[in-house]
Amino acid sequence: MILITGATGFLGKNLTKNLIQKGHKVRILSRDEDKAKSLFPKAEIFKGDLLYPKSLDGVSKGINTVIHLAGLVSYSKPKNEIFSANVDTTKNLLEECKNVKKFIFASSVSVYGEIKKEADESYRLDPKNYYGLSKLRCEELIKNSGIPYVMLRIAPVYGEGSPSWKKNLKLLEKGFPVPKTKNLTHVVHISDVVQAFEKSIKKGKGTYNIADKKPLSFTEFVETIMKLLGKKPKRMPMLLVKTIAKSAGMGAYFNVLIINRHYIINKAKNELNYEPKADFSTEVKKMVNWYKGL
Repeated sequence: MILITGATGFLGKNLTKNLIQKGHKVRILSRDEDKAKSLFPKAEIFKGDLLYPKSLDGVSKGINTVIHLAGLVSYSKPKNEIFSANVDTTKNLLEECKNVKKFIFASSVSVYGEIKKEADESYRLDPKNYYGLSKLRCEELIKNSGIPYVMLRIAPVYGEGSPSWKKNLKLLEKGFPVPKTKNLTHVVHISDVVQAFEKSIKKGKGTYNIADKKPLSFTEFVETIMKLLGKKPKRMPMLLVKTIAKSAGMGAYFNVLIINRHYIINKAKNELNYEPKADFSTEVKKMVNWYKGL
């Protein structure tokens, strides 16, 4: 049986439904038992809170594999809140699940910080915000736990239904200026992230980058989306756009969006048999159409 945390989130819903459809037996750890039951009537629901170890007693009984997705993604909240939601919860889960056969963790490319050229899994780890630092601390806890593990360092995820992309698309729809930059961006479609987790159940050991086949020009990436939104892109110097973002209270988030990104996925392809299949042009149109229909 597979234990999943964070099953009611964007990634969690897509992954859990996929695994149940393919016949996997799934136990979901959730604070909101009713919500989990309504989303996954065929799954076993265990009510508990990762911040309270006593509530986790028995959650790992009969579990072979843990998929740990739960956590807080934020670039503006205080360090203690982010570390509590990500690091403390992971520590508590590892303690409860120390006898499982595999622990699969949703990490993030945020552990690298900005990429100078391209990054494989051995690239220096230099997170630029508390979120990235919290993911790095989680990785350290998992490595030191003694539990066999797979950690997926996931690029920014896009796709229909994404709460973060709802926020991004709303911003672009308002005509937010496009920074002039030579930076690349590297994303991954939700279906390919699901594929990576599914393959990690039977394959793999260690850490893997999960991203699309290749990065895109950040400027062209944003302008493509704006045109789909029916907006005319306005290019402005990077410094000016940074100033506008900062004045709007979005400085930290903007800095995360525009950093240079290029991730090497050869290890995942070779060891997990991971192969990105989503076509960016097709899927970004679907995402924009989903947004327009809200």
